[in-house]
Formats: sequence, structure tokens, C-alpha cells
Amino acid sequence: MATYGRIDEYDESEEWTQYVERMDHYFEANDIEDKDKKRSIFLSVIGAKTYKLLRGLIRPEVPNKLSNEELSEAIKNHYVPKPSVIVQRYEFNTRVRRNDESISTFMAELRALSEHCEFGSALDEMLRDRLVCGVNEDRIQRRLLAEPTLDLKRALEIAHGMENAAKDVRDLKGEMPNTATNIKNVIVVVVNMTIQSAVLKLKSAINAVKLDT
Repeated sequence: MATYGRIDEYDESEEWTQYVERMDHYFEANDIEDKDKKRSIFLSVIGAKTYKLLRGLIRPEVPNKLSNEELSEAIKNHYVPKPSVIVQRYEFNTRVRRNDESISTFMAELRALSEHCEFGSALDEMLRDRLVCGVNEDRIQRRLLAEPTLDLKRALEIAHGMENAAKDVRDLKGEMPNTATNIKNVIVVVVNMTIQSAVLKLKSAINAVKLDT
């Protein structure tokens, strides 16, 4: 039976949670549902170094007596200790949009920072508040504060709309110097053509006078 994809042994340069996510996708893609088989594959592919570490973390238990989830959690707690909620919320609540940062990138960063903040059902409200407080552009901030009722969806619509409008104005201003230069060039050409035409007419008139005399 053909298999889809492959899972290499764990490399510490990769986040453990990301490695586990990739392994879950591998199981799903190859229709592997049996828990014992999942555990055997997990223990086979993580590599000798990680396997040795795992055995030390779970002693006096042995790997084949624990579920795949328990084994993964033991390694996760070693590599990724549970972060302080207070610290995570501090980083979230002090994040301010940089001058060269788009609204979309700012929101993506906020969502990443919120991962361990444990906001629960209040996540959208916290993201909205951080967008309003940290957007770092007075024009957008005033517009958001003027809304009597503002949810995250509406806040993003306003912020994105104003950001795009400002970009369009900058683009138009960037084109104006070129337009002015083109008009100037046209005027110069027209003036030159007018002068040349006048000179030719003058020469013709002089020649006509000479012939009459």
C-alpha cells in the first residue's frame, strides 16, 4: 500500500508542537487510526536521541505502556514548558503596530501572541481592543473610537478600508510628477513647432518680397 509523505526524526531546530502536527497529518493522510500502530510509528521515527530522552522523562514507565498522546506530552513539557499567562498577556497588550507594518501582518502577530494568553471566548474582544489601542495611526484610531458599537469584524473592515484608501492616495501622488513632466514636454514641443512654423512663414514672405522687387 502506497504511503503519502514522510516523517523524519525529530530535529530540535523545529518546534516540537509543529513536529507533532506534521505527524498527525501523516497519520490522517495514510488512514492510520489504530492507537498502538500510531505509537509504534511515533517511537520509530522520532530518532535515537529523542527516544532516549523520552525514556528518561517517563521513568519508571516504559514507552509501550503509555498512549501516543502521553508520550508526546512528556516531550512537549520538556521542550516547551508551559509559558506564564501573565508574561504572555503583557507581550500581547504592549504590542504596537510598526510604521511599516500592514494591518493584516499586525493582526497575524497579535493572534500568534494570544496563543498562550488563555483569553477563551473573549479572544475577539481582546484582539479588537489591541487593534484600537495599538494601530499606531491617529486617523484610523479616531475613526475606530467614533464607532458606537464595534466588534472585531467591523474594526478590521474600517482599518483595512482606510489603509487601502491611504495607499491609493500615495500611489496617485506618486504619478502626479510624471504627469506634470509629460504636460511640460508636450508644451515645449508645441511651442517649438509654432516657432518653426512662424520662421518658415517669415522666410516665405521675405522671398516673395524679393521676387516682387
